Amino acid sequence: MAQQKGIVDYGKKVAREIADFIFTNSQENLVEMKAIDKSDLFLSGGIEEEKDGVVIRYDAPHASAVNDGTDPHFINPEELEGWVRRKINPGSEKKVKEIAFFVSRSIKKFGTKPRPFFDQAVALAKIKFKLQ
Repeated sequence: MAQQKGIVDYGKKVAREIADFIFTNSQENLVEMKAIDKSDLFLSGGIEEEKDGVVIRYDAPHASAVNDGTDPHFINPEELEGWVRRKINPGSEKKVKEIAFFVSRSIKKFGTKPRPFFDQAVALAKIKFKLQ
């Protein structure tokens, strides 16, 4: 029985090493892809050890939308004004509202493109740890 415990412990150790690799790379990807705005997505990530393994989570509500992109959908331009101020900083409030309107219209027509911060980290882990 003690030998079985050693096997389970080693498995968790390997799982944790892989999870650490994926998590670190996903965080680096968020920065490199400029996929974070207010750092709430970046800070929402973490690794949790559970009874049967290890789980990597990003709890920000928009995590999957950033990773996978979105289908076309309506977003109220007022919800984009803060983002426009932070990312573009066009100066006047009139310009902020105008740009937010055009971004909203673009999302309604085209959706958002994926920035696969997590998927790329998993793909790299599969290569590094020969997980295929």
